[in-house]
Amino acid sequence: MPTADRTRSLADIEHLLRAAGGVESAVTGLLERRAPIDVLEVGFGHGRALLELAWRLRDREVTFHGVDIGYKSPVQAREDLRGVARSHGIVPEPELDRFELPFIYLYDATRLHFPDESLDFVYSAVTIRFMRDKALHLEEVCRVLRPGARAILHIGEAHWDYPWGKLNDDRILTPYTSRFVLKHGEELIPLADYLRLFERDVFRFELTPSTRCLLMIDKLKSGSLVLGLDYNDELSMSGRKLPLRNSKGEIRGGFRTVYDVKTDVYERLAGERLSSRR
Repeated sequence: MPTADRTRSLADIEHLLRAAGGVESAVTGLLERRAPIDVLEVGFGHGRALLELAWRLRDREVTFHGVDIGYKSPVQAREDLRGVARSHGIVPEPELDRFELPFIYLYDATRLHFPDESLDFVYSAVTIRFMRDKALHLEEVCRVLRPGARAILHIGEAHWDYPWGKLNDDRILTPYTSRFVLKHGEELIPLADYLRLFERDVFRFELTPSTRCLLMIDKLKSGSLVLGLDYNDELSMSGRKLPLRNSKGEIRGGFRTVYDVKTDVYERLAGERLSSRR
């Protein structure tokens, strides 16, 4: 990931996630309903945005956490965040030694090392689009959310929302720039329709239309998510290797993850789609 992405500010993240309502407003909204709360940023990079958010809400009952793979990062331990705060002028020098730093963890965030239902808000920008097994990460986020919690996950860029229909090509699959593709045989399955099958009364999923691919998750009560998708290793690959092109024909990065939908689930989807047309 380019250095500029890994040093992104809170303003950068708020801009990326604005169609989902943003980060700080989501946290303050949760605090109006309950406290204390735990907040996690997936892919914190060099920690700048996470520190800025923690500083802004330093007087509130929030514990901040960050997970990152740590690639070429100066942040390898929690205490390293003080240097980041100093270099970006986030915390005034007289208060820097007393400032409660976020807790950070360095590992592949496909699996999250948090107990079940232990977090109140999870957000991620410019990270999940690089993950290979996005469905597994989504299941993990749903596992660690407490009832009443929320997540805002940036999965990809614009021109992602492919419709129902036959595969466009046996390699490219669809001209849409989606990094999370579902199919059954030769038919494409829209991500939003698939997720809706698994909401029950536990989750609510919403994908932002006509903008970058942002997934909002609300966990309504205790429960877990099992999507039952089969990872397609042959068709899952780097966006540049494909090549994955946006609506302007530009080659884009990230990792295009493809899953095969099981027949029984496809039949449920087809039945609900037919019923909705009547």
